[in-house]
Amino acid sequence: MSTTIFKAGKSYSAPATADRASDWRDVALCRSHPDPEMWFPKGTDPVSMANEAEAKKVCAGCPALMACREWAIENRENSGVWGGLSEHERASIRRLGRLPKKRTPLQAFASIDDAYRTLTEKAGAHVLWIGGQEVVIGSVRMSPNQVSWRATRKEAPVGRIHKGCKHSRCVRHLVDQAMRDARKATTTERSAA
Repeated sequence: MSTTIFKAGKSYSAPATADRASDWRDVALCRSHPDPEMWFPKGTDPVSMANEAEAKKVCAGCPALMACREWAIENRENSGVWGGLSEHERASIRRLGRLPKKRTPLQAFASIDDAYRTLTEKAGAHVLWIGGQEVVIGSVRMSPNQVSWRATRKEAPVGRIHKGCKHSRCVRHLVDQAMRDARKATTTERSAA
């Protein structure tokens, strides 16, 4: 089953909840509301203002209110009602600096395979990491190289995992310490011969 999240002018399909880690959007009341356009008023006419007020009433009783609000402010969401605030109210909060600066939370995943499927994309001979510098798998923090190594290989790495190609975001061409040592030995043998 796929759920559609509406956004001004576009719709995005979220993967079924069984295939991804849950987050605040799963419990948001707007997600199951019969009129998703209510959260995106088109102006300041009476109908749009009534829609905005109604959306804010629904938001007031939502269990995801604060998480939604923080997400919208931190991600500079500039349209619609998010976390009970209009775009103008969120812009005012950002401009006046009323929201304390905080570190962006790490993305959490139930499994290494889930993180790898979600945060990589194929680009020719490369697999590019499109996520942050760290993710949480269960309760363990992992780097993109660690996630990619464990998702694509059966054996555990020996020592640190390094990039094996020049592309900065590539996580397909990885080498561990054993592979680096083998390459050095091969290079030394060639130069000695």
